[in-house]
Amino acid sequence: MGDKLTLSLTVLLTGFAVVFAVLLILIGIIKLYGTIIYNIQNKGHKKKKDSPTAKVAAQTDKVMEPVLTVEADPETDDDELIAVISAAVYSMYSSKVQIKSIRKAKPASNAWRNAGLSNLRPF
Repeated sequence: MGDKLTLSLTVLLTGFAVVFAVLLILIGIIKLYGTIIYNIQNKGHKKKKDSPTAKVAAQTDKVMEPVLTVEADPETDDDELIAVISAAVYSMYSSKVQIKSIRKAKPASNAWRNAGLSNLRPF
């Protein structure tokens, strides 16, 4: 009985060791494959950043104005609040930004909630 228990424990531990060794090897292969693919994909991007067309594209990105939506209550919408928001945007995006309007943002809600509510509405 003791020999069977020793043999079964040896087989069990050997099986665990083999399985974990193969898993570690697979993890290493997958990580190596990922780094190789990442380097291949980004090899062209690094060359594009150094090209003259990339410099022109970078300059045009600076000229573009970002779209900004700011939440504000209608009761507190006064000149002081607009000045604070303008100063915050200016400090974030430098002098290339012009604020055209400030309006209340739509309330953010969960997409799953919206999908469920749309199924509950009558025809």
